[in-house]
Amino acid sequence: MEKLRTYVLLGFLLSLPSGYALYRLIFFYLPYLKERWFFFLLVIVFISGITLPFYAALNKYFFSTRKIFPRTVIRESLVTAILCDVLIWFQIGRVLNSTIIFFSVGGFLTVEILLRARDTVTTKNNYSELSKDHENIKS
Repeated sequence: MEKLRTYVLLGFLLSLPSGYALYRLIFFYLPYLKERWFFFLLVIVFISGITLPFYAALNKYFFSTRKIFPRTVIRESLVTAILCDVLIWFQIGRVLNSTIIFFSVGGFLTVEILLRARDTVTTKNNYSELSKDHENIKS
């Protein structure tokens, strides 16, 4: 999945139906328990679909490897969606303030920076290919 248009198409396929379902859920249903959980699921799918092409373009054009790694792009879009879900959860409970936003975003960014550093080390050193060769030698 090296091509950016693949991620744009996948983003549209995720965000359009979930966006329509979010619209229907917000304007035509009462917020009972089942509808709330469905709302959070749809928010995750919708935001993941919107951010998927954005993160794919960032990975392709702005990082040093100039490649799109599907695992990294999907992880970044899911983390963004989960962060938005957590912040919406706090807002529904009326406890969201700037401190909670700062620490939530800071924590997620720290984890993402550490995961990106790990991915960079394994990519630059071809660690995955070395481990496959090591497994072939053992057997």
